[in-house]
Amino acid sequence: MKFIILFVVAGLSSCCGLHTEVDYRYSDITIKRVDECGKTTFYYYNRQKQNKGIIWVEYSGINDGFKGYLVFSDNGKVVLLSGDGYFKTKNIDTSFFEYKRIIAIDRPQNRDNVYMIMLSTRYEKEFNDKHKTKIGATYRIDKNEWW
Repeated sequence: MKFIILFVVAGLSSCCGLHTEVDYRYSDITIKRVDECGKTTFYYYNRQKQNKGIIWVEYSGINDGFKGYLVFSDNGKVVLLSGDGYFKTKNIDTSFFEYKRIIAIDRPQNRDNVYMIMLSTRYEKEFNDKHKTKIGATYRIDKNEWW
């Protein structure tokens, strides 16, 4: 009996089943966000579907996650700003896609080219719906999302 309970608890705590995708669009640029178990990845694409690198963050536990901003420029560059989360980069062309760590005082104020991002897509969407922005977002949320 103890073995069965231990097996069930271990199985439930290791289940993820989460796969959510979000496309953030501004002019000819799309940042694709993919959430999978304990990891969120951001991919940069321009009109020609050229990938200019990836930025990702890994997290675990209930008190972990990320919060930040995608700042889109008219010249096609996107900067991901964050003070929360452990972000990493790979194959980044910094003339198009860049990650910068910031503190709260450095958060962007201009909202029409800025989109707040956070682990909880539900709260992210609610926040951005209340603020004026020229950035379009399409959410494809896994029905198993629990936060």
